[in-house]
This record gives sequence, C-alpha cells and structure tokens, in this order.
Amino acid sequence: MSSSWSYLDPVVLPLIVGESVLDVGCGLGRWGFLIETNYWEAKLARPPAVDGVDGFAPNVERCRTLPCYRKVWEQLLPGPLDGRWDTVLAVEIVEHLAPGDVVPFLETIEAAATKRVIVSTPNAHYLREAHDTLVGFNPLEAHLSEVPRSLLAGRGYTVRGAGFGRYDSRLARTAKRLRVRASLASATRHLPRIAETIVAVKDVG
Repeated sequence: MSSSWSYLDPVVLPLIVGESVLDVGCGLGRWGFLIETNYWEAKLARPPAVDGVDGFAPNVERCRTLPCYRKVWEQLLPGPLDGRWDTVLAVEIVEHLAPGDVVPFLETIEAAATKRVIVSTPNAHYLREAHDTLVGFNPLEAHLSEVPRSLLAGRGYTVRGAGFGRYDSRLARTAKRLRVRASLASATRHLPRIAETIVAVKDVG
C-alpha cells in the first residue's frame, strides 16, 4: 500500500529487531527510508537489510529505484514467501485483505519471521473504496476487512495502541474540542481500546 500515519513511527520503529526486515506492502517506500535513517531508535548498531513486497506493480517499480531496499518484488498475499527475515513488518496492510484471507495472511508472515512480526491496522470499522495514489489508481487500496484486537491477541500478539481516538468517535471529537487530544495520545499505547490504530507484536522462533 502507499503510506501510514506518522504517529506510528515512534511506536513501530523501536520494535524492529535483527539484521533483516521484510516490508510487506512496501507502497512508496516510506518504511524502507525510516528504517534506514532511524534504525538507532530500535537500538540497532547498523541499518538492517530491508526487502519489500507489494501487490501493485507501480509501487514495486518505484521501490526498486530506492537505495533503502535490497530487493523488491511483486506478489499478492497470502501465499508462500520465498525467504525468512528477522522482522516481518505489515503496517496498515491486513485491512486491505478479503476477510477470508486475514488469518492465512497472518500465518504466512508469521512463518516468514525468525524473530518478530509487527502488524498494524485501524482500530475501528473503517471500510473504504480504492483510490488514486501518486503512482496511479491502486485497486488494492480498498479496505475490505476489520481486524479486531481479539483476533490478534488470540494468536499470541501483544496489542498496543497508537493515535488517540477511534477516527470520528465521540471521545475523539470531545478531546479535540477540549484541546487535549494531543496530550492524551501517549496513553493509547497502554489503552489500545481508545487508540486510532492497533499495533500488534508477536515474537516467534
């Protein structure tokens, strides 16, 4: 896919482990650049090798030109991945899958990780149509599924939150009106129920 909320950066980056990362749904290359430039936030001694996979050919073509990726290829998931990586990162991807593909997708990325899987997804019923991107209309941008916290927790993930409020929830609107939304944002890591986005982490191996 193409992008993700910037409030995810300080939550996700410190979770990366190891010497290799697979960026699932690498989109326009945002996480590849962030990992290369901010690897120290994960307490890594050097940038890990980052590979990218995406189902939209123009995204793949773009990311192949970027120096932050070692290898990028086109593939629709779920489906077997050819390789294993210390961290498999799937930021804002799982909601783009058909409901019946969600669990097989999680099984695929868990099998591809040697140390850790990181998944993020909206913490709300947020289905939408596909839309244009910087590299053209991407039919894979549609949101087809809502993935509840309970599904991830049931698979052994530690569930955290990021971003305050659940999109246009009453709580988020009230906090914005009272001008306390920003100051409450850090609380969502420990209170994922009120977060805008779920960040789920699973250690494997």
